[in-house]
Amino acid sequence: MKVFFDVKSNIQKKVNKLLGETLAAQVRAVQKGTLLIHEIAVKSIQENNDGRSEIRYNPKRTVNVSDEGDTPNTDTGRLVQSIKFDFKNEGLTGRVGTNLKYGAWLEFGTKTMQARPWLTPAVQLAGESIGEIFAGEIQNALKKVGE
Repeated sequence: MKVFFDVKSNIQKKVNKLLGETLAAQVRAVQKGTLLIHEIAVKSIQENNDGRSEIRYNPKRTVNVSDEGDTPNTDTGRLVQSIKFDFKNEGLTGRVGTNLKYGAWLEFGTKTMQARPWLTPAVQLAGESIGEIFAGEIQNALKKVGE
């Protein structure tokens, strides 16, 4: 009796499983990283920092305006409510942002106002954690392939 073992077929199955598992791991990591950036951006605006008081109208109220270069302080809550996230490219691309024009004005500044970035600092704060998220997801995928 002869027993044959198809090495090529077995290796191909492992490679296909590896590709599938690592792709799924990347999608999970992108989702977790995107949600982390979203969370940090929203919290940073809601945590009013020092600044100066100004009177705003319509309706009339006193607000705490953040200093130049600091994360903007929440005023009406519109910016925080408008910050959304979505996924493109079959989950391999995550986006966080707002469709409010003044979100970009705050982030980058204007001719008459210095920047009060809220998204760039969130990405920077999340950076190391996102690297760890990706590493963990890929390690888990490799463990599954090895099983």
